Amino acid sequence: MLKERVAAEIREVLDGDYGFDVYIAMKDKTEGLKRFVLYEGKPRQRGGFKEQIREKIVGTIYAKFLSEESLYVTMDALANEQNRFFVIAQDQEYSPFSYLEKPDEDILNFSLADKDKADGVLFKFTRHLAERIAVLWAYQKIHPSAIPNKKKSHFQIKVRSAERPDVFEEMTDQLFMITQSVDLLVLGEEIITDNVKLMERHFGLEDFVRTSAARAVDVIAMVRLVKNVDKLQEYVNRSNKRYAKKMLTIHKYPVASMEKDKLLARVGSVKRWQNVFEVRDGEIWLRNHEDVEQLIDLFTERFTRSDITEREYDTAVKDVMPVAGE
Repeated sequence: MLKERVAAEIREVLDGDYGFDVYIAMKDKTEGLKRFVLYEGKPRQRGGFKEQIREKIVGTIYAKFLSEESLYVTMDALANEQNRFFVIAQDQEYSPFSYLEKPDEDILNFSLADKDKADGVLFKFTRHLAERIAVLWAYQKIHPSAIPNKKKSHFQIKVRSAERPDVFEEMTDQLFMITQSVDLLVLGEEIITDNVKLMERHFGLEDFVRTSAARAVDVIAMVRLVKNVDKLQEYVNRSNKRYAKKMLTIHKYPVASMEKDKLLARVGSVKRWQNVFEVRDGEIWLRNHEDVEQLIDLFTERFTRSDITEREYDTAVKDVMPVAGE
């Protein structure tokens, strides 16, 4: 199961002795990230600043990503807009966090002069296992609300010095706040998050979805079942991205690999699909976007008939299961 696998990999890092470091993701991706050096106090000091941050972030990971109620799905399920954790694979076509592979010796320290260029906080957990090094990254987006007094509309006060605790002055050059939130995890080649909007707005997920949807249109076109493929292209290019998301699961099902004549014969003989489409010259003619959605349902085998009751069910989210006895 997906959740069990991901949870086991997270625990593999956190359930033991691990290293902990903090970095800043920069807005300019050519800079990638910078090391955020935190004063730790005396050696092995309990309750130091860095240790407090570590404990809070670890607590959030366990409470949010490893709770019994958390549910996990692959990116194919994006169209369903579920309250789930999505596991998004990074590859050659989509890798927004490839900069995390930057060698440690090439990473510069973050300084106060960089404060306006900071985009997010990255917490890195590293554990040395018998045969490899396991790494878990936790990402926290820096929002404008986390930057104190950014508009200079009020004054921040601090004690002038430890020697004069009764004398106060304005605090200037404030940095952003680090909160207990974790927006996403990067584990190996996968991103785990329940914040799809963040991925779309800041990490190029929407563009990737639209590109993937265009490839799905090409898959359907290759079957030569549809006469006016441009209607499919028009559908996925609509401004609302949810239409493009609906195309993402086509690759999971064998319908697209069927021969055209056999598939068209099945469409004409199966009760669910009889008289649904208009057929011209041996090909389906898509009259409108409703026809397109019916076609997507056909290719993703959305409807399932029970072997026991012969009733049909709408199963928008499903995975192929092995046949009993095989």
